[in-house]
Amino acid sequence: MRILVAFGTSEGQTRKIAEAVAVRVHDLGHGAHLFDTARSPAGLHVDSYDKIVVAGSVHQQRHQESVEVFVTAKLAELQKRPTLFLSVSLSAAFAEGMTEARSYVDAFLANTGWKPTQSLLVAGALRYAEYDFFNEQIIEHVVLKGRKVEGPSGDHEFTDWASLSRVIDSFVRT
Repeated sequence: MRILVAFGTSEGQTRKIAEAVAVRVHDLGHGAHLFDTARSPAGLHVDSYDKIVVAGSVHQQRHQESVEVFVTAKLAELQKRPTLFLSVSLSAAFAEGMTEARSYVDAFLANTGWKPTQSLLVAGALRYAEYDFFNEQIIEHVVLKGRKVEGPSGDHEFTDWASLSRVIDSFVRT
C-alpha cells in the first residue's frame, strides 16, 4: 500500500510529526511519500496513493494557507480515499484547550469542504529559542493563557508519540 503524508509546518514540529508518521507506515510494511504543502501540488498525483494523511499546524487560530490550498486543490481525490487529518496545535496540549483545538479543525473543514475519514488533535511544541520578544508574549498571554508549563524553561514538546502511533496503526490497518 502507498500512503501520502502531506504536511505544512511553521516551526518544524509538524514536519517532525509527518516524518514520524512516514517511519511508522514503513515499519508497518508500506510505502510512504512525504510532501511539503509549501511546494506546488500541481505535479502530485494523489490518485496514485491508497490512503492520505494531511498534517497542518495552527498559528493565529488557522492552519497554514499551504495546507488549505493543498486540500482545496486535491479535494476531489481526497474525497475518494481514506484520509486522516492531523491538526497540530498548542491548544491540544491542555484539557481545557481541546474545545478550541476542535474549533480550528471545524473551521478548516468548513473552509475547504473536506470530510476526512478521521481527524486527530495533536499537541504541538513550544520553540522558545525561535521566538522574539513579541512572539514570546503572544505565546504566554494568548496561546497559553496563563497556563504554566511543567519542567525546565526553554523548548517543550507536548506531542504524545505513543497515541499518534496507535492512530496511525489503526488508520493503516483498516
